[in-house]
Amino acid sequence: MKSDELLDAPHVDIPTIPAPVDCMPSLVAAGRVAPVVTVDYYGGTAWAVCDMDLARAALTDRRLSKDVELTPDWMRIPGVMLGAQPRAEVARTMVMSEGPEHARIRRLHAEIFTPRNTATWAAQLARLAEELLDELAAESGGEVNLVERYTYPLPLVFICAMLGLQPEMYAVMRRATDDIIYSPEATVRAGGVGALAGAVAGWASDPSPLNEGLITGLLEAVDGEAAITVNEVVTWTVGLVMAGYESTASLIAAAILEALRKPADQRPRTEAEIDAWIEETLRVHPPFPHATWRFATEDLNLGGYLIPAGAPVQINVAAANRCTGGEPADDFDVYPARSHISFGLGHHYCLGAPLARLEATLALSAFLPRFPNAQLSETTAVGWESEWMTRRIKVLPVVLAGAGSPHTDHGRYDRHG
Repeated sequence: MKSDELLDAPHVDIPTIPAPVDCMPSLVAAGRVAPVVTVDYYGGTAWAVCDMDLARAALTDRRLSKDVELTPDWMRIPGVMLGAQPRAEVARTMVMSEGPEHARIRRLHAEIFTPRNTATWAAQLARLAEELLDELAAESGGEVNLVERYTYPLPLVFICAMLGLQPEMYAVMRRATDDIIYSPEATVRAGGVGALAGAVAGWASDPSPLNEGLITGLLEAVDGEAAITVNEVVTWTVGLVMAGYESTASLIAAAILEALRKPADQRPRTEAEIDAWIEETLRVHPPFPHATWRFATEDLNLGGYLIPAGAPVQINVAAANRCTGGEPADDFDVYPARSHISFGLGHHYCLGAPLARLEATLALSAFLPRFPNAQLSETTAVGWESEWMTRRIKVLPVVLAGAGSPHTDHGRYDRHG
């Protein structure tokens, strides 16, 4: 089919500015309009792929490139995702590179996310989860915002410890990432990017305040065979901070939310049940509702719709996940298992997927038996924050009731020996 015979994707309204609302209804609604839609984006037009089959095709089509050099100037807006990316001559990131450079960066990151490291991290995560739950259990009970007390501290403290940061540095990380991702003000978001990159650049120039960790390891490689530059150390560390805890915290909070929506005797207990629960949470509540940007290197026929050369394209993961076999699947239902693309596909599949799954399963399997009678608040609403690329629970109000013993089995499994 010639390009002049292809369909033009219909326009839909999707919020692109962070706000204290849940973006999910509008993202799913977009997928009900057409398999491919267009969206207004800061004065320009972006294409979004909403159908699961087309999404899978788009994620693996090399003509939809993630090379940052293809970014049009009008999309380089300070304080948004592409505006926060350095120019290619400064440093490339794994998520916005292709070809030999992407292979090199991915190979170096893969040396971090090894099965051996993951096994070591499991024990660290388990200890951290129990410490956080001990603090909650020591209180008199009542209502808490579980986001602030558990679902965010767990992955934040873990990633900061992985990086080699001192505890007093954790707040800097949290404040900067909150500003970058969820402030509605572009100037605040841009300031957060500068603050985070500036902090990392300072540690790169003088790593003496750091513990041994990923940053010092990358710095040691600057003069090694890998030929890493200091700019790459800074850029990659910022990326690890952003992806290393924000999305995982969102996944943990959503998994606990769905568990607390069920009666206590219907919540997951066994290893298999918790694994399935996390997969269904990933499908229904993808922390990144859209995949990161791609750019068409030529006119494309995608399901009969024209994607013009140069078009910025995103995959509407939220809509695609909720359509199974052409039928809507909005409900949270662990059985039968339904597939998702929340970690992507192809050569850009998320390297951190095993670690994210590990953190979520450990967090859920530690919390549920420790507080078997926990309930969602009847007076405080669950609060969301989102825009079209990110989504999280800001307030998860939970009445903890009585805590179980940390040493009692409660029917849960133990992954960490």
